[in-house]
This record gives sequence, structure tokens and C-alpha cells, in this order.
Amino acid sequence: MNNTISPFTISIPQEEINDLNQRLALSRFPAGKTNDWKCGAPVSYLQKIANYWQTAFNWKKQEAWLNQYPQYIASINDQPIHFLHVKSADPDAIPLMLIHGYPSSFVEFIKIIDLLTNPLPHKTKPTVSFHLIIPSIPGFGFSIPTGDESWDMIKIASVFAELMTTLGYEKFAVHGTDMGAGITGMLSAVAGHRLLGTHVNTDYTAVTGMGMLPQDLQSFSDDEKKQISAFRDYEKHETAYLKILSTKPQTLAYALTDSPIGLLSWIMEKFRTWTNASKHLPEDAIELDLLLTNISIYWFNKLGASTAYTLYDGMNMQFNWNAQSGDANAQQPAEQSWAPPKVPSGMAAFGGDGVLLKKLLGPMGNPDRWSSYDEGLHFPAMECPELLAKDIYSFFQDAVHP
Repeated sequence: MNNTISPFTISIPQEEINDLNQRLALSRFPAGKTNDWKCGAPVSYLQKIANYWQTAFNWKKQEAWLNQYPQYIASINDQPIHFLHVKSADPDAIPLMLIHGYPSSFVEFIKIIDLLTNPLPHKTKPTVSFHLIIPSIPGFGFSIPTGDESWDMIKIASVFAELMTTLGYEKFAVHGTDMGAGITGMLSAVAGHRLLGTHVNTDYTAVTGMGMLPQDLQSFSDDEKKQISAFRDYEKHETAYLKILSTKPQTLAYALTDSPIGLLSWIMEKFRTWTNASKHLPEDAIELDLLLTNISIYWFNKLGASTAYTLYDGMNMQFNWNAQSGDANAQQPAEQSWAPPKVPSGMAAFGGDGVLLKKLLGPMGNPDRWSSYDEGLHFPAMECPELLAKDIYSFFQDAVHP
């Protein structure tokens, strides 16, 4: 089967923008019980953001900003894969795939593009820079699914490896975050012999909602026990979205597809919870226009259902994959029984608690290179792009030029 690649330019028709603005103008808001975030996004806050989205946010300006970077649609085994392909001026640059997570999109990496494509001089080793390949996961961005087939992380990894083959990159590196970190791990399994190294970012949310918090706390200090207790509280109050996405994605999809307010509240609440604790509101951590650009892509492409189903497929597979880290009672699918080839690996933890997080992650917390930072949290490419870029450079500098 022949794979094809065609240039792509984002161009949302004005009538769709008008439709969004009309829906926002006619929005019906529920009664608000509180003005804090305990029960979700406060009504007063969401009304303010919705008004900005309708009256001040300029989609066409953001569209032009995104279109400054070369974009393409590849047909890989008949599945459209949208991706950015931004090359460094350095002909010897490392091909680096950046894989986003949920509820974000390729937009998550926009602020880090220029940082990674410009060569970074090193005192004792060859200069490193990157050719960036930033795909939209099937069901996300402009990678609109062509059918109703499942997209677990092994299948996505296989398609992404095929994309790199189609682009002519036999050897390449990968960075992933959130679901993209899981896909990065799957790439080690399905194409490990081609990888120059893998790098992921993580934070304390990685050990909540996934059955990874320990029951036996004898080996932990008093301070660590207090922090684990806080993690349990987080797991109790902040992981309901996982239960919904991993069990009833279709029910949620109606609200996310038909109501811009439903979509706005769902995604903004996640960005408020998953950004650095020192930031009171999502827009204190990440520019509001960048947040709304991401949300607008979800809206215009009707991604409420497709992203929910991709998460459904990924989460159900991920629970089984985690069985390899210690849950002997979990079912082990046959396709996950292979041992991935050894690939140089790096992990950067953001938002503090790095020492405890490394301990809680168990075998997954023992990459070849571990680093931790107090800044950022779940979206370092958006919250602290310079810091993430520096860590990526440092890891691959050593991985490629030991």
C-alpha cells in the first residue's frame, strides 16, 4: 500500500467561526454553587472566558500563526496523519518526533519549535539541533479518523514509525508527554532498533488514577507519607475524567461536540488542575490565546468523540501494560508480551516532588537519565518551554554523542 504526503494549510471557513460565536452568544449557564474550583470550573470564571472567546479571541490571527510552520497530511495505511515538519538549518540535525497528550494537540509544542530547531553549541561535544516532526495523534488535531477502528498506543506507534519511514528517516529520536509518553514507550517496542533515544516528561499526576500509589508505607519517611496522602486526595477528587473516558466515552462526546461551553469547561478545568500549583488560573500558567487555540481546534474538528475514543482505547490498553510493573492480577495481552529493545531513555519530572515521584514510579522511574524541576507541571512545553528544551538538548547530546 502506497503512503502519500500532501502539503496542508489550516483554513477554517468563516461560517464555522460565525457558528461558534453564535453558539457562545446563546449559551445557557447552570446555577453555580461555589466560586471556587472544588466542584469544577466556576460559572463566573467560565462566563468571563466564554465572553473573551466570543468577542476578543481572533481565530484567524492564531490560524496564520500556526500556518507559519510547514504542515502536511500523510496517508498512512489510509489513515490521515496531520503533522508539522520543521527542519533545522543544520543538515546533520537529529530527527525528533514530539508526541502530544490529552486534552491538548500539536499546539502544545508550538512554543518549543524555534528553541529546538536552532543549534545549541556545546563546549566539548558536537553541536546538536533537531528536525522536528510533530504529528497529531489519530483522533486529535487534523488527524481525523477515517472509520470506527480502535487506536490503541501500539497501533499509533506503528503508524508513527511508518510516517518516519515515509519521510526518509531510518533513525530518529522521540519525546512524548501524557498519552504521548505512552506512545513513546510503544515506539521503543515496535521500532526500538531505529530509535536514537526516547525522552518523556512526567509529574505527580502520572501515579494517580493508575493504581500506582503504594499501600505499604513502611519504607517512606514521614514527609513522604504526607505527600502520598495528598496524592491519594488528588486521586479521589481529580481523576473522575479517567473513569469516564475509560468506560463511557460516547456519553461524554455529545456534550463536547455540541456545546462550546461544555468543551470549554471540560478542557479548562484540566489545564487549571494540571498546571503549576503556584498559578491560580490556567491563563496564569499558559497564555489564554494559546489555550483557546487548542480548544478551538477541538471545536472546529468535532474532536469530542474521536479524542475520547482514542483515550478509551489507550487507557484500557495502558492499564494492562502497567501490569508489567507489578500488578500480577491484571490480564496480559499477547501482543504486549515482548521485551522492548534497550533504547537510551530520559525522563524529566516537573512541578516538584521529583525524588518521591521517582520512587513511586518504580521500574519506570529508572531511565538512563532522570532530572526534576520545580517549575511547570503537566504541560512544560507550554508552561516552561525553555526549561524543557534545555533538558531535551542535554539528554540527546549525551545519548547521541556519549
